[in-house]
Amino acid sequence: MELGEIRVDWARLLFGDADALSAWRHAEPVDARADVAFWGASEEAAALAFTAPYLGGPGEDGVRGWTGLPVAEAMRLAGALSDWKDADPARRLVVDFRPHSHHWQIMRAVRASPLQAGTVEVGGARVLCTMPRQGDGRFPVSADLDPTGRPVSVRVAFPE
Repeated sequence: MELGEIRVDWARLLFGDADALSAWRHAEPVDARADVAFWGASEEAAALAFTAPYLGGPGEDGVRGWTGLPVAEAMRLAGALSDWKDADPARRLVVDFRPHSHHWQIMRAVRASPLQAGTVEVGGARVLCTMPRQGDGRFPVSADLDPTGRPVSVRVAFPE
């Protein structure tokens, strides 16, 4: 049964219980911790200047930074990296401050997945996130129904 279409923005699509999603913490850490990641043409110089290791986690190939820091320390390092980059226009670097929020948890799973999909528990329910290869756009949605007419699955079609 065709349901219509879904609009994807910021290349992320969440599937979850609406009541559970009311507990979603997008930017606020759930454990008072944060990560700092950076990459780009100037990453080697930044890594030397800041003694930054490779993150080494799944989906983080070639990304340097620090994980599991107290939020204040992570903010200090992210600010120092940004200041270092801004001090020389030739320095090209992306600095990513990652508070341990629900968004961080799910993006960590997505980055580690070859399917670019992952789950996280929010408000007592599992939430699924996927990132369509096409990025943002409008995609058709349909449902499969059981013999009584109740939905048993929902499908979003992403063109190849």
